[in-house]
Amino acid sequence: MFGEVHTELLWHSASVSNASAKRILSFRLGDDIRSSTRPTSFAISPDLYDGLDCRIGGGARHRAVGTAASFASITGGQIAQAVTMTSIVHGENNRRMPWSYYLSRPGQVETIGSEPDWENLAGGWVSADKAGPNLGAISDRLLDTVQMSPQLSGTAAVRRTGRARLRWSYARSSEPVRLTYSLESEDLRVLRLTGGDLRPRAVADFAADLALHDWLLTALVEAIDRSGLEAGGGPATVQRLRPVIVHLLHHWMPAARLDVEGTELWRGLDAAAGLSRQWESLVARVRDQLALSTIGLLGSVALPENA
Repeated sequence: MFGEVHTELLWHSASVSNASAKRILSFRLGDDIRSSTRPTSFAISPDLYDGLDCRIGGGARHRAVGTAASFASITGGQIAQAVTMTSIVHGENNRRMPWSYYLSRPGQVETIGSEPDWENLAGGWVSADKAGPNLGAISDRLLDTVQMSPQLSGTAAVRRTGRARLRWSYARSSEPVRLTYSLESEDLRVLRLTGGDLRPRAVADFAADLALHDWLLTALVEAIDRSGLEAGGGPATVQRLRPVIVHLLHHWMPAARLDVEGTELWRGLDAAAGLSRQWESLVARVRDQLALSTIGLLGSVALPENA
């Protein structure tokens, strides 16, 4: 299974209501947009499908044909995501079939010819932009569609947060589940899962949740770097951090919507990578700076002399 999720702050000056989020995610007439309000607002579009016909694997030795499934979501009225994924199976037919055959198997591509080495195939795809289907282009296009909605003002509430990508692969096996997570560049993260018999949607939901919280953590780190906090802080620092305090800090709720499989994956990764520990440490620094600034302002107020 291959997938790629793109995450970005919604281009709007404030959070949108759940009703507005549902309208933004309604790409076709009659779309049934699922939404919830606990523990935070969340809306998700139905799956969309794109046809794929491409070469995959090292040296592009295998041809794969089928469809990719994609969906978009808005979390907390402010964070937009687009997810594209496809499951890869070895086709029983040693030739390309009519499109009607592949459309009857949504979200799946079949290889033509000899059976690939699945683990090497998955590892090759996550490590190179040119190996396999360009799922990132589909996610980019879908997220652009969300951001161009007339429901939005066109300006994000927090500047300079950027769009992040998380690419993942999953290969089933009889071995226990193992995962690796790496930062490939400023905007690309790579997640590789092997082992067990995880459901494709559980893997996709976990990847989206991880991408959202990695994006939040990155946005907070970059905001602190730009704020001048390392140089001692002060009222100007608090003012620079204000958009982050108002619009981002409350979104940290890892695994809030994951099932049992996804929650276990998050716990294992977080214990190793320390994302929550880093987040809590950074938030404590921001709040300490806010408290110090408040104390300083109170201390500068002249008190009346006793009569």
